[in-house]
Amino acid sequence: MPLNILKKKPRPKLLSVRISTFDADMEFSVNYFTKPKHVFDLVCHTIGLRETWYFGLTCSFSDGSSGWVKLDKKILDQNLPINDDGFILFKFLAKFYPESVEEDLIQEVTRHLFYLQFQHLILNEELHCSPEASILLASYAVQAKYGDYDPDVHQPGFLANEVLLPQSVIDQFQSVTGQMWENQITEWYANHHGLTRDEAQLEYLKIVQDLEMSGVNYFEIKDINGCDMWLGIDAKSVSLYPKGDKLQQTKSYQWSELADMSYKGNNFSIKLTPKIIAGGTLGRRRLNLAASVSNLHAQSEELHFVTDNPDTNKLILELCKGNHDLYMKKRKVDSMEIQHMKTQAKEERERKLAERERFRKERESRIQIQQEKKELEEKLKPLQEENKAAADALRRSEETAELLSEKAKLAEEEAKLLRIKVSNAENEIQRLKMDNNQFQEANHLLKQNLLKVTQQLSEQSRAKSLEMENLRNELHATKAALSEANRKINRMNNSNMHHSPSTSGSTPGTSYLPVNQSHSQVMAVHNLSQNGTNQAGPSPTVSGTSNNQKSMLFHLYPSSKNASTASDGTNQVDRNSHEFSNSGGSIADMQQLSQEIEKERVEYQVKSRNIEQQLQTLRSEIEVLKVDDDMLFVDQIPPNNHHPDQTYAIHNEGQQRPHHYNGV
Repeated sequence: MPLNILKKKPRPKLLSVRISTFDADMEFSVNYFTKPKHVFDLVCHTIGLRETWYFGLTCSFSDGSSGWVKLDKKILDQNLPINDDGFILFKFLAKFYPESVEEDLIQEVTRHLFYLQFQHLILNEELHCSPEASILLASYAVQAKYGDYDPDVHQPGFLANEVLLPQSVIDQFQSVTGQMWENQITEWYANHHGLTRDEAQLEYLKIVQDLEMSGVNYFEIKDINGCDMWLGIDAKSVSLYPKGDKLQQTKSYQWSELADMSYKGNNFSIKLTPKIIAGGTLGRRRLNLAASVSNLHAQSEELHFVTDNPDTNKLILELCKGNHDLYMKKRKVDSMEIQHMKTQAKEERERKLAERERFRKERESRIQIQQEKKELEEKLKPLQEENKAAADALRRSEETAELLSEKAKLAEEEAKLLRIKVSNAENEIQRLKMDNNQFQEANHLLKQNLLKVTQQLSEQSRAKSLEMENLRNELHATKAALSEANRKINRMNNSNMHHSPSTSGSTPGTSYLPVNQSHSQVMAVHNLSQNGTNQAGPSPTVSGTSNNQKSMLFHLYPSSKNASTASDGTNQVDRNSHEFSNSGGSIADMQQLSQEIEKERVEYQVKSRNIEQQLQTLRSEIEVLKVDDDMLFVDQIPPNNHHPDQTYAIHNEGQQRPHHYNGV
């Protein structure tokens, strides 16, 4: 069996509409076949509007004209354009105006919408307004927006960015600056203190209602003679105005005076209610065209005019019908809906009045409290100053106490540091005393050691002096032996001279030793003399060549005359020795004498070298002791023990070498 497939119904396409009000814009998605009435109800439900009979929807048509949208005709059938965003634009505006805004407008939202629309018409100069009325209306508009005037909050310049006056009013007074306009508006604004937003808007509407062009819809028409005129339709009447003036009406017909109206093509006709004379009184009432008037004397009158477009006649008829219905509705008993709305509005007003009274009392009590607070503040001000002064004094005393405590802490720390320093100083003094005692003990020991060394050196010096004295005695003995040997040689020479004729030419008293022996003896005596003259210092030295040594040298070497005679290169000593050998003297005695002399010379040289080494050792020891002596006795001995005249001397072979030192 074939399956029965249920086909889903296609979803209807949606149409996006955007409705603009003077408060905000609203967007809805509706069906393509929706009527504008549905959109209108959505808007009224959204904003909470129940007095819907005053408002309607307008739109710009595809041909460029604008007008009221028919609420009972589909949207797509009214040739409405769709903009680039895919929306159809509508404007939610007041189509009919009440006779009295205070009595006829029940809801606050209705008053607010009328307030916004009238404000727009005045600022766009579509509704004529005098400068005085413009300033007064601007002050109520500021009260509705900003609330009560507060000079601390509303400083000069707070209305600089607000558009409150028509440009035509500003142009009339070019010498008046924006600040001057603001001052005028602020002056009136300050007088509206206590008005709520709804009350300020209601006062605004009351002033606008008294304007000549308020709530009037104007249409260009021509009378039967072809003269251009203005037809004005409002909530109370239909009026005729000359072409150049919309304020001064030439004729005006109340709605109660109109019986019927119709149009055909461009022609529009209005039938007035006939005047009925009955009982001697003149009354007026609306009659049906089909009704027959019997037993009455009726006089009827018609008004004819021509428009440029039949659609204009259609709109005129629609406005006349709507205003006439509102006119008649007001004069009938209110419906249950209106009575309920009025009851709610009355309760709301009473509630607001009670709340306002409560706010007023609270404000008065707050003002009283503020005044009392101000008085208390004035009384409290000197106390605060005294308290402030006391607090400052206390703060200064606390700061002083803190500074004193800090100073005390610093003093304690300094005392601790001083105690530490004193303790360290005492320890240092004790250490210095101990070091001084040690230095004194060391100095005493050094003095004792120095005295011992000095005594030892003195003893050694005396021993060396005795030894030198012994050596000197031995030297003298040796010199005496040499002298004796010389004398013997001289005697031998003299004896040989007497026996040998070859010696007659020689100088008498002159003797010569053999070459080798005389030369060695002379060199020994010369070395001894050099060692004696080159040694210096504190050790005992041979001061120089003695007289005996000089005499010995004199005997050993020939005189200057004999020396000059031997300058020819021949050694005179050799000749004398040769002569001595030829003389036939005792050669054996001479050799023995020479050997003894040479032996004594060698012994003398050995002793001289030993003495020289001992003297050199003694000199080095004395030099070392002299350095230690200077260091110890100059740097470490206290000044009160110093005496610059004290000296120490070492006697050596009759010589004194002063040695100065600081100390005892």
